[in-house]
Order: sequence, then structure tokens, then C-alpha cells
Amino acid sequence: MYREFFGLQLKPFSITPDPRFLYMSPGHKEALAHLLYGLKESSGFVVITGEVGTGKTTILNAFLLKLPPRVPKVVVKNPHLRPENLYYLLGEAIGIPEEKRSRDHINVFEDRLKATGGAVLIVDESQGLSLEMLEEIRLLSNLETINEKLVQIMLLGQQELNEKLRSPQLRQLKQRIGIKYHIPPLDSNETRDYIDHRLRVAGYEPRERPLFTVSALSEVYRYTKGFPRLINIVCDSVLIAAYTENQKQITAQMVRKIVSELESTYSPKTGGRHPQILNPRKSEEARVWFARAVCLLLLILASAAAVWFFYPAGRQQGPSDVNMSSSPQPASGTVDVAAERKPEPPAPAVPVKPRTSENEVSHAGARNALRIPEKEPAPEQVILRDEEGAGRKSASPPPVEPVRPQGTVVTVVSGDTVAQLAADYYGRFDSEILRAVKQANPDLRNVDLIYEGQKIFLPQVNIAPQVLYSVSVASYHSMNEAKTVFLDLVGKGYQATIYPYLDDNGNTWYRITIGTFTARQDAINYSRELLDKGFFYAKPVKVSTEE
Repeated sequence: MYREFFGLQLKPFSITPDPRFLYMSPGHKEALAHLLYGLKESSGFVVITGEVGTGKTTILNAFLLKLPPRVPKVVVKNPHLRPENLYYLLGEAIGIPEEKRSRDHINVFEDRLKATGGAVLIVDESQGLSLEMLEEIRLLSNLETINEKLVQIMLLGQQELNEKLRSPQLRQLKQRIGIKYHIPPLDSNETRDYIDHRLRVAGYEPRERPLFTVSALSEVYRYTKGFPRLINIVCDSVLIAAYTENQKQITAQMVRKIVSELESTYSPKTGGRHPQILNPRKSEEARVWFARAVCLLLLILASAAAVWFFYPAGRQQGPSDVNMSSSPQPASGTVDVAAERKPEPPAPAVPVKPRTSENEVSHAGARNALRIPEKEPAPEQVILRDEEGAGRKSASPPPVEPVRPQGTVVTVVSGDTVAQLAADYYGRFDSEILRAVKQANPDLRNVDLIYEGQKIFLPQVNIAPQVLYSVSVASYHSMNEAKTVFLDLVGKGYQATIYPYLDDNGNTWYRITIGTFTARQDAINYSRELLDKGFFYAKPVKVSTEE
């Protein structure tokens, strides 16, 4: 409809996985490399996971194009199949007679696979496989020669696949996973390259004014968070809107309008709470304004309390004040009434809220942040008079300095989690740190639910610097994935910890370790115990050194 208007030959943002529009980001290239490596090395199971719309099916199609044409392959795109269907499809691919395409003729399968050089079984959307089917697939992996697997199995699915593989019933299958990779969403630069790539493939000719302004591209990334499927939906909708309004250039305002319309389309008309398909700022801004209103109210109350305590002359006189003022005045040469009156106890000190500019930092600089308290109000003074009438000042006892916990305040930005903030600040994340953060933030009822602009106080946690060793069991690019495994281990009674680190290419990883040891040999011994318990990647590591 809008192709002629923008000078396009093809529809650039179709949600169907057209191989002509294949865009290989670094994450997609790495996922494809894992699949090709697993095929070449016959490494058993290959597991590729990714969130909805990250391009798993697109990578699968690219992988199929690179398969040698003579390699028998079975591609399952509907995970809700039964074991007999699986054997039938595999038998058909390797040329077994129809009457023998069943589990009862497993020896025929083995002989035929040896003759053909093996086969490839690929299951898309494999998070939908039942435990029975996953166990049946594991039994197929038992078909092997001395040197290689006869059936190379590749599972592609969403994050739920990892949760299913952690099931105790599948511990044997989990140990056979040789290669595992999680596809990340596109970053802001990759999102711009992705849009530009699809436009060029569709036949768009660059002009003096680009089709998408820089701010429009930023808005697309802001709302889609780099998920290719959402990028396609938003860009296709905004091109239709520009065509109907006779606009040759896409602006940020147009993108915001389209996203708002998409959200309202998927919202129930009767109102109420509902999940949002994108990530709008409206609800976050409402929460921020509500928090600011509460802070303003507390500040007003604190100011009123300060006036009440530090300026008693402004209060109405009570009975004791009236009696004292009506008593006869002393004669000359005696001590003033101020000296004879019993000194009242000092008013309690009102803590003054620290200055935001000195106390709040973004989490990127949290390690160097200091809490700098403001000065307390000067103590009240009582004036005494001697017989000569000369006055001398006597300071009242200074108010007790309120005890403030040490630590820092961080401001949540988009994509942050409490676990990631704590790991960046403390250099690790474990149950002790999680408990300390919860206690320091009583209003934080759910540590998994934080929003952009929220303030999180990270208290000081005393960590004695020393040489420590632990046992690494897994590493993930995603903190969310690492935290899920961490909580699972803690629930099973293990002393788990998450340590962030950078690899040689500068990429951030989150390593999960179990146990803490002062001797390296103890960590080595414990790693062997974990290997026997099914932790396939357990190895001793040094996690901190004395500074």
C-alpha cells in the first residue's frame, strides 16, 4: 500500500522470517556459529534460547541454508507431537520403510544412520516439549558410534526451556548439553542498522532527508528494547500512518503516537490492570510523580517540626509560662530570671535530609559514592548575667548526632535489576547482600519490580579482603538468567554467589559459584563432588584477592 509512496519494491518490515531480509547482529552471528560448530563437532545437544521476537526462527532458517544438501534432517516446528510421530519423521528422512518407522525397530534406525552418516534433528519452540518427549529425544542421542553421535539434536526455544531443563527428571539430558547460547536483543546501534538494512533490501534509495530521523530511531529503540519482531510491528505501523498523512519522513512524535495506539488496541476497553506489549513511560512517570508528591509532603512536615522545636517563642504560652512571667522581677544585683529558671532539656534534633547532589549517583559510579551529611542547626544558647550586668554565653549540650547507615543511593535506569545494581556495587551478589538490601529498603516489597527513576539505597556491607576460592558452575550474559539459576541453587540449600566479570572482548558475564574456601585444594575437592552431582561445568576459580 505504501511501497510506491516511499519508493520501495518490497514490504520492508514484514514479521514473516524472509531470508532476503536476514540481518545478522553479533548475537545472531554467534548463535549461528554455535549451531554450525555443534554440527561439525557432533557435540551432542545444542541449546539456543532467546526471548520472544529475538530472531530464533530467522537463525534457524539461515542454518538450514548452510546445511549440506545430503545431510538427512528433521525439522519440528510444532512441539506438541508424540514419540511415534518423531520416529516416523526420522525414519522418513533416512529412508526406512514405512512399516518399520517405530521405536520397535530401533536397531534398523541405528544401522541406517550409520550408513547415511547420521542425521540432524531440530526442534523449534522446544519450550513446549513435554517431559516425555524430551526424555524420548534424549534416548535418541544414545545412537552413536565410537567417534560421534548419529543423531545431532538442536533445541531452539524461549527462556522457559532453560527452566524446564533444570527439572530433576531431565538431569541426564542436561548433562548431555554440549553447547548452550542465549540470544540477546539488539542494542541501540544495532537497531538502527537493522532498520537501515531492511529498508535497503526493500529497495529504498537514500535521499537528502533520511526516512527515519535520528530521534525517531531512538524512540523505536526506546519502546521495542531491540526485539526485532517489535521493531517490525512499530516500523510497519508508522510507515502506514505516514502514508495516510502524506508525510515523507518519520519523526519521533509519529512513533510515540503509533506506540500509544498499539497499546490502546491491546488494552481491555473495560479498563483494569493488563500487561503492556511495549514499554511505555506513562505508568513509570505516574509513579515518579507520586513519589515526588510524597517526598514533598514529608519535607513540609519535617520543616514544620523543625520550626516547632527550634523556635519555641512562636508557640502559645502554656500555664507554666504565664506563672513565670507574672512573678515579681528581681532587684538590681541579683541573677536574671534566665539564670534562676531550670534549664529545659534540649529539643530533639531533627535529621536533615542529605543533599541529593552529594548523595545520589547512578549505579555506574556507585563504588566511589560517599554519603556527606549536611550540618546540623547550631545549638541554642542561654545568656547569664553577673552582678555587673555583663552577659556571658553558655552553650547548651549539643544534640545527639543521629546514626546514619553507611552506603549510597543509586538511581534506577531502564533495564536495571536489584541483583545487577548490587553486583556492580559490591562486586558480587549473594543471599547476605540480598537480605541487607531488603532491610535497607523497607518500601521495596518486591526486589524484582523496580522502575526507572526509583531510588535504591545500597548499605555498606563489610567484606573482609582476602584470597578466596569457589567453584564456578555456570556463566551467563544475562543477569536475569543468572539470578534464576542462583535462586534455584539457594532454594536447594547451596551457598551460591554471582560475580560479574569482563571477558577478553570486554563483554560482561555473570558467573555463578558455589561455596567459599580459603584453600585452593578445598575448592578443587568440592568441584569434584559437584561434578558427581551433575554440575557438568564445575571448576575451581579464584573469586577475590587481598588488596
